[in-house]
Amino acid sequence: MSATFGRDALLEAFDQIGRAAARAGTKLQIAVYGGSALMLASNFRFATEDVDVSELQRPLPDWLAAIVREIAEKYHWPEDWFNDGVAFHLSSMADRAADHLEFGTFPRDGSSPGLVVSVPSAEYLLALKLKAARVNDPIRGETERLDILNLMQVVGISTVDDAIALLGRYFPVSAASSEKQRFLLANMNREGGVDAPKYPR
Repeated sequence: MSATFGRDALLEAFDQIGRAAARAGTKLQIAVYGGSALMLASNFRFATEDVDVSELQRPLPDWLAAIVREIAEKYHWPEDWFNDGVAFHLSSMADRAADHLEFGTFPRDGSSPGLVVSVPSAEYLLALKLKAARVNDPIRGETERLDILNLMQVVGISTVDDAIALLGRYFPVSAASSEKQRFLLANMNREGGVDAPKYPR
C-alpha cells in the first residue's frame, strides 16, 4: 500500500502550489474528489494516498509539473500523488456550480491566491462512491464502506432504494443495472460509522 498523508500536509502542499501559480502569474482552479475531499471537508476521514483532481491541462504547465515534483520529493510521496485519473469517472450530469462547493484559496497566508480548491457536494461524492462500489476491495474496502455509511447519514439516506435513486441522478446507466450496489448496500455491516458525520451541504 502506498504511504498515506494527512490533512495538514495536504493543505501545506496546496499552499505551495498556490504560491507557484501566483509566481507564474496564473490561478489554478481544481475540484478535489475521493478520500482527499473527505479528508479536507469531513470529520470522518483523516488520511489519503493521493489527490484526485478534476481534469488538468496536458501537458502540465512547466510551473505545475515542477512544484508537484518538488512536493513529491520533499514529502516522499508517489510521483503521481496529484493526478486527474478520476476525471474519466466523473458524471457528465453533475453541475460545476450546484454540485461543487468552494473549499478555499491558497496560499492561506493572505497573499495573492494562485489556487482555488472546490469539493463535490455530499450527494455527488456519495454517488461517486456508490458507482465505484469498492466495498469488497481487500485493501480499501473497509474505508470505502465507512465513507459510504457516513455520507449516507450526512445526506439523510437510510434505504437501499434511496441510495440507488441518488446514484441515478448522476449515473443513470449504473443505477439501471445496480444489482452489485444493491447487494453491497443491503449486506453492508452498519457498524463503525461516525455518530455525527459532518460534510458541507
